[in-house]
Amino acid sequence: KLSVRHLIRAVVMLGLTMPVHAAPALWEVRDSDSAIWLFGSFHILPEGTPWRTPLFDKILADADGVVLETDIGPVAMAEIGAAAFARGIYVDGTLLTDVIDDELETQLRQHAENIGMPLGPVLAMRPWLATNAITIAALAAEGFADQGVEYALQPELADERLTFLETGSQQLDVLAGAPEDEQIALLRATLDELGELPKLMTKMLTSWSNGTPDELSELFLMEMGGFDEAFMERLIYARNRAWMAPMRAMLASNEENLVVVGAAHLIGDGSVLDLLQDAGYRIERIQ
Repeated sequence: KLSVRHLIRAVVMLGLTMPVHAAPALWEVRDSDSAIWLFGSFHILPEGTPWRTPLFDKILADADGVVLETDIGPVAMAEIGAAAFARGIYVDGTLLTDVIDDELETQLRQHAENIGMPLGPVLAMRPWLATNAITIAALAAEGFADQGVEYALQPELADERLTFLETGSQQLDVLAGAPEDEQIALLRATLDELGELPKLMTKMLTSWSNGTPDELSELFLMEMGGFDEAFMERLIYARNRAWMAPMRAMLASNEENLVVVGAAHLIGDGSVLDLLQDAGYRIERIQ
């Protein structure tokens, strides 16, 4: 993200042409004598999706450091992949179909067939990992892949400029730490919406790219409306609150950092921006 990429080819997704000149929302947060900048990312993107702007690149170049949610470098990803496998695969002979009902099994088999996903490996997974696997496969079938903001940024940055808000283990706990009934509810809600997910993701991507967070918030709430409140608390709101301490520390120590977190953390009630505003910081939308 250190290079400004003008006139990137438009990306066609589900018949929708992405704008060439995109400008996702960017905020400045100030105390009396310093600032940090908050940029909401899309973690997975169709290849070639435009999102960088001259302003973003200037802030990136001038910032003291860059703060991401978690380390997505090759070593860290290998470690978290191994941990996810260890926590997400049954090792006692249990199958996923032993813990879900017949109706949910039928849904699972149908969706796996629709997207051409082999079902065998999924049957060895706990519900949270099966949910993750089928969601990623469904989006990959529509062109969404690991081309997100962080995947472009981290390889460009020297290690000494990077810090992280969470460990990979903490992120894994959001899903793997859920009780089994909540995991099954997550799988059910995901399969109920899976057919509409690519279309909804494309609408969300357009809202994000166009810099319309209010519209993005409405679409996000629509997407997540079927999920359990306890899951949403762990996925979004508890993490937002946990991030307040490091952000306040940055401002207190005059570390003028660019902070990049998932766009869902910067929209709606209980967002990071809400919490910072409630804490008395001045917030200005600058892009």
